[in-house]
Amino acid sequence: TKVQGTYLPPTPSTLQVILVIEVRHLTSQRKGGKAEMVLSPVAKTPVLLLRFTPKASQVVIATVIEALTQGGIIVVESEGLYDEDGKIINGKSTVVLGLTTTQKLLEQEAEIIRLVKPSRTSLWHIPTIMERFSSLAREDFISIERENDDDYDEYGLFTSAERALLVDSMINAIPAPKSLEGDHNHELTSSMVGEAYHKLAHSAGEAYRKLRNHEYENHTISLCEVLHQSDYVDVICPIHTPNIKKRILKDTYSIMTAPPLQAIRDYYGEGIAFYFAWMHHMTKWLVFPGLLGLVVYILRIYRGDTVDNCDLTPFVGIITFCWAVLCNWFWERHEAELAYKWGTFTLTDGDRLSLGKRRGFRGQMRQSPITGRMERYYPASHRRFKCAVSAIITLFLLAGACVVMVISMNLQGYVSRADQEFWGEKQHPLYFPFFAQLAEEGGIFDAQSMWKSFLPVILRAIIVVNMNQQYSQLAETLAEWENHETVRGHKNSVILKRVLFEAFDAYIILFYLAIYEHDVVLLRLELVGAFNLDTLRRVFTECVMPYIIRYFTKDPVGMSKKDDDPKKKNNEGYLTSEADLEEYDTFDDYIEMLIQFGYVTLFASAYPLAAFIAIGANFIEIRTDLWKLSHLFRRMTPVRANDIGMWKLSLKSFAWLAASSNLIIFAFTSSQLRQWLPDYYVTDAAGQSTPKASSAHEILLVVLIIEHCLIITAMLGRNAIPSTPESVRVEVQKQLWFHERLASKARNQTVQRNSAEVTSLSQLRERKSLRQSSL
Repeated sequence: TKVQGTYLPPTPSTLQVILVIEVRHLTSQRKGGKAEMVLSPVAKTPVLLLRFTPKASQVVIATVIEALTQGGIIVVESEGLYDEDGKIINGKSTVVLGLTTTQKLLEQEAEIIRLVKPSRTSLWHIPTIMERFSSLAREDFISIERENDDDYDEYGLFTSAERALLVDSMINAIPAPKSLEGDHNHELTSSMVGEAYHKLAHSAGEAYRKLRNHEYENHTISLCEVLHQSDYVDVICPIHTPNIKKRILKDTYSIMTAPPLQAIRDYYGEGIAFYFAWMHHMTKWLVFPGLLGLVVYILRIYRGDTVDNCDLTPFVGIITFCWAVLCNWFWERHEAELAYKWGTFTLTDGDRLSLGKRRGFRGQMRQSPITGRMERYYPASHRRFKCAVSAIITLFLLAGACVVMVISMNLQGYVSRADQEFWGEKQHPLYFPFFAQLAEEGGIFDAQSMWKSFLPVILRAIIVVNMNQQYSQLAETLAEWENHETVRGHKNSVILKRVLFEAFDAYIILFYLAIYEHDVVLLRLELVGAFNLDTLRRVFTECVMPYIIRYFTKDPVGMSKKDDDPKKKNNEGYLTSEADLEEYDTFDDYIEMLIQFGYVTLFASAYPLAAFIAIGANFIEIRTDLWKLSHLFRRMTPVRANDIGMWKLSLKSFAWLAASSNLIIFAFTSSQLRQWLPDYYVTDAAGQSTPKASSAHEILLVVLIIEHCLIITAMLGRNAIPSTPESVRVEVQKQLWFHERLASKARNQTVQRNSAEVTSLSQLRERKSLRQSSL
């Protein structure tokens, strides 16, 4: 059916637009004849919000509204624009707009950004394939088999996340009006707002088509970039949908089932969904090393062994290394399955570039050698030079962090006067008398005291947290200075810098105790304290603190409401409440899991029970992370992704490093290898087990042989198991075959048409020659 509706002209008290809506309804019913619950019509529902800062003048707001309208964006809600009497507010106030678009423009944008979705075919053995969306074949993309009906719109085409992605893409493509760069002396009036809304009905579609066909090539700076750089706008983000959010939380809280990954993807996008998928994968895989470590721990207690002389503990380290390699490898396989299912498996660099261009990217304008259009360009050689300078700065900062850790080791008594006496006349490189004497008996940080020994640990934790916060800002500044073109490149640069710094803070003391001091008892004490305290901190901050914050704050996003109709929530200022929420960053959640992975894998021979404790912590964190994502943070703009990015490289690095670290603990830090090769070790005057001088080379050779065997075995295992599952490869081959079939069919039709034309032409010529012969 075709429905045409005309609304009244806009007034100051209402935000109304003149719309001509062409709707094709697809009716589907559940059992019992009840209609399905679907997303509200896109033209009537705000999808994204845009908040102006008090710096934005009235003319700026009017100019932005007009630019948005020309770009096909509809303003359906506003807060702070009118007073209670329906008049324009003349004073400087915070204005928040609720933005959306029409279904037709939404489908056009899906074609432009090459959105991949399941498409039905006419072949019985290939019911669906992953195809780029086309509005001409929109019926083939209507999703029939879906887990939740309310995740899709009334046509069954787009999910809530896809809506937000498409509208955000449209906004980022709007060029900045030149008027924003000059001075203005106009004031915002009701007629200006009404005129902007009237233009949507008459010219928005045509302006949008011109814009996306690059007819406005002189406009090189996007509207969003100018608004952010000029500090006119501080928030652009999707709007929460309470009923979907409540259902996802309810399904996540279930103990016996996995997190609803498909629902999370349909609401938050692939970027967030991959994080929760990885968390769930890691938690499942931790069961094996967790149970193994628990069994070894119980046997060790039963036999009266210690971590120093247990002959079973080394096998935990070796098996944990193999487990870590396989865990990462099978995650890549699962990642490929999810990426294909979510339409991002074939996501190319061009697709990422078209959607992930960074707003702060700087460069000179040049003619593109590919498209021939003007584009912003920055030489890769300049960026590589800046990355090298950033690496040098990072190394200097790591050296400073190393000094802080050495001082902490002196304050904790790990480096003491006894170590200096062992060196004799030579100066111990890490011994600082001023700080070390504070940890001696009777000192402020007496290492033998039950409570004084915790003071340097607390002090170090405070300093490390402050250092990490400062360095995170510096890492962001350095990445900005490197001038990456894409958001993905910028984030990867920040992640690499921060991972190096935070991993250094977490592991440097442990590696010192393992490699330099060769004291497995101190290593285990430090490891148990660091791991358990970090786990308790995570559980408290992720589980307890959010509820405390929630208890003392007002529900900002309407979680108590069952109806997500924005008209019913207009009086409560829900747009402003959502804009006031904090921005969510996945880095903190990822880095916590990465550091935990390092504790479990790198030092498995010193603390086998770590994996078992990590299972419970991860089980809680999956649920609390989604809870705080829904209650305490703004909804993130969906990000198209086919993996977890730089985090996967960090996980692989930790996994391969685990072979060396566990063998060092096995052979040199403890007496574990002595249980198998007793003739190679002696006991020194301090009662510690040390290798014989004549056997040091043999022990080193044994360690190297074991290490190389483990690495070679792991590499062979990885090569034996393909990173892409057979099911995904078959689906990709089906897609290629289907495209070849269509191309062949099109060629045959062209040949037949040309043949018919040639035959017809020859017949005409023959008749013409016969006519001439008869004459």
